[in-house]
Amino acid sequence: MNLPSSVSKEFSRTLIFTATYNELENIEDLLSDIWCAMPNTDVLVIDDNSQDGTGGMLDKIASKNPLLKTIHRPEKLGLGMAHHFAMIYAIKQGYDALVTMDADHSHNPQDIPSLLQKLSDADFVIGSRYMSGGSCDYTGYRRFVSVSATIGARMLLGIPLHEFTTSFRAFRLKELRKVNFIKLHNHGYSFFMESIFRLKQAGLRLMETPIHFDDRKAGVSKIPRFEILRGIWKLFCLTISRLFNHRDPVSLSLINEKCSNCSSVYLSEQFPQQLKPIPEDDRSSSFRCSSMAHTSKPRIAKCLQCGFSQVPYSEHPSDLEDLYMDVIDEDYLNNLHAKKKTFAHCFKRIQRFLPPPGKLVEVGSYCGLFLKEAQSHGWIVNGIEPSHWAAEYARSTFGLNIIKGTLEKIVSTPMEENDVVVCWDVLEHVRNPKEFLSLMSKLLKPGGILALSTIDIDAWFPRLLGKQWPWILEMHLNYFGSGSLNQMFDEAGFDLVCVEPYRHYSSLRYAYRKFCALFPEKLEKTLSKIGKLMPEITLPVSLGDIKLYVGKKR
Repeated sequence: MNLPSSVSKEFSRTLIFTATYNELENIEDLLSDIWCAMPNTDVLVIDDNSQDGTGGMLDKIASKNPLLKTIHRPEKLGLGMAHHFAMIYAIKQGYDALVTMDADHSHNPQDIPSLLQKLSDADFVIGSRYMSGGSCDYTGYRRFVSVSATIGARMLLGIPLHEFTTSFRAFRLKELRKVNFIKLHNHGYSFFMESIFRLKQAGLRLMETPIHFDDRKAGVSKIPRFEILRGIWKLFCLTISRLFNHRDPVSLSLINEKCSNCSSVYLSEQFPQQLKPIPEDDRSSSFRCSSMAHTSKPRIAKCLQCGFSQVPYSEHPSDLEDLYMDVIDEDYLNNLHAKKKTFAHCFKRIQRFLPPPGKLVEVGSYCGLFLKEAQSHGWIVNGIEPSHWAAEYARSTFGLNIIKGTLEKIVSTPMEENDVVVCWDVLEHVRNPKEFLSLMSKLLKPGGILALSTIDIDAWFPRLLGKQWPWILEMHLNYFGSGSLNQMFDEAGFDLVCVEPYRHYSSLRYAYRKFCALFPEKLEKTLSKIGKLMPEITLPVSLGDIKLYVGKKR
């Protein structure tokens, strides 16, 4: 690399990063200006499925210039996640320094050398509009919001910088490894303020250098109005965190595995592991449908390229199939009335998408309650179920035909094609959900219907509870957002025709037991005593964190 004379040779491997969404009018000129300021420097651009042709333009440039590295994400996954991706990418690829900037030409590439020059005496440098010597084209309301955010952050976080919200920054990557990336999962614009707080917590040396901030040359601003409210809330949370924890000793732990959805190697820890030891003869109890093991949680990693949350493959139980085969779930039978009501409502919701009664198979049929409901509406039904106990209950109680085993083993033998396949609260349990959807497709006729329910980690309820969300369980290996599952449906050959909240029914006592199970053992026992006084009534439960998906096989 031919570095400008002002840049130290210790940053001979520098990566410059920007993120795009509909920046066709800006990106070509920006890249040209970057290489004028920093000749022969690698540039990484993440495009979030721009609709104006930005992605195609980037591919065209990259085909002629190997210095450009382009990542295409399937949808808008958040500017914060894009910058988080760039940090992990730069560390994994062995760069010395990372410079980040906006794609709209509001940051002048000619200022990059001055950021890197300052980085010789710091671990992090930010281009500042509001320090002495800096300036900004913003006027009116936009300037008021920007200045207010900076003043508020400076006062409440106790960090003596004059700039917190711009993305024009330089990082010394050796020191960036000290940062607790688990807490850097704010995907919006307030990521920029929070990241400075996390850098300070990790003990990094922070510095700023004056810049002039231009208003964008072309296009429109992508900042949603609600981000202002989110930024205020985030500032409040960080202020509380500062009062109780001035240093954060947890450093970056890279996950050297591939995403089970898109095969990207850029995974970041979203929630840490909190597994409790279970007696060997009782391991399958945590894999029951009615499991109360809410304080035992797996490590969850988020793919920064496609947004899919998952338990890393190497941390799946090696004997997963045997654990499900051994499941015995008497608690499920104690809540049968509510389960029957759930499946009656579920059948009613999907009935409008179904063809005239024909052949229906349920994957993960458990005790056969949904199959019995479908049978009462004239369907010829069969089930596939790994739990020997549950399969035997369905056979002996309802006379249903249940094939014992996993879908992977059963599909390997020829099976008659069906009109409908259903799969309730199963997809989150399997090793490879994309492959599982493809296997279910093999059970269907062309034009057949697949209906399933599964958890949605991007809904408001899990966002509110974080790692205390009750569906973070040892038996759940996959945590879907709408975008990742939509993509999987498409790649498995399905056209989505419906995505909507899924409603469970539960007895009040059972729901209260699930609530108590979220607490430590001693407190759980104390709280559970109150449950005995509650009446046995059945209530609907719909918090948006479980979704119903209906797809039609192409």
